[in-house]
Amino acid sequence: MNVPELDQQSGVPLYRQIKDILREEIVTGEADPTEPITEALLLKRFGVSRAPVRQALGELADEGYVYRKQGRGTFPATSARVERPAGVRAGNLQRFLNDRGLNPTSTVTPAVRAEAPSRVRTRLGLDKNTELLNFTRIISVDGVPLVVATMYMDAPVDFHPTDKELESSGSAFELLEQSHGVKLGRTENEVWATTADDTQARRLSVEPGDALLAIATTFFLESGQATGWRIAFHRAEEFTYRFSETFR
Repeated sequence: MNVPELDQQSGVPLYRQIKDILREEIVTGEADPTEPITEALLLKRFGVSRAPVRQALGELADEGYVYRKQGRGTFPATSARVERPAGVRAGNLQRFLNDRGLNPTSTVTPAVRAEAPSRVRTRLGLDKNTELLNFTRIISVDGVPLVVATMYMDAPVDFHPTDKELESSGSAFELLEQSHGVKLGRTENEVWATTADDTQARRLSVEPGDALLAIATTFFLESGQATGWRIAFHRAEEFTYRFSETFR
């Protein structure tokens, strides 16, 4: 590979030149996404001090061109497999992936009645002894798990969806509407960056400490009553969420 030289006389800061070279290699696919970009390699390659290398990597990370894996190093970021528009309704991710030809698969744990954690009860305004329908869903594409989501639903006691029904529908609330006529009115979402704990890492086939995107969703009936809460963890390198605003 021909390594572009840094121009010491150009007036362009060295970190900026290093950043531009690395960004071009990442965008064009020349950089191997499975190989870490180490400081030692860059120091040897460019013959500079540690400061401009660290600044270049820091800005590339801030702009999403590289990402850090705890204990493993800094890696080129590949294009996200899923670009999810804001218009995709909660519970419709599996259908959206299928419409895009990605052929997703869904596996769920058996839906059981269980006492919800205190934060869920508080969010839904429920008493301590209230039992909610609880299950966990993992959505995969090409055998690679992309999302693991745990759901708590304040559903009628005679609502007993099977594993097969949950896996094929992709939405427990869709099944609830079909069987009981219960309709959702809106959702509220909270989104934040986090890292995988041991359980999430095992379910998503990542390393503990790897970056995840967390989305907590509260579901409301048409009447305005809160009726469900879900926490979903997404593999950060596989998802891009696209939002837009219209100003009038």
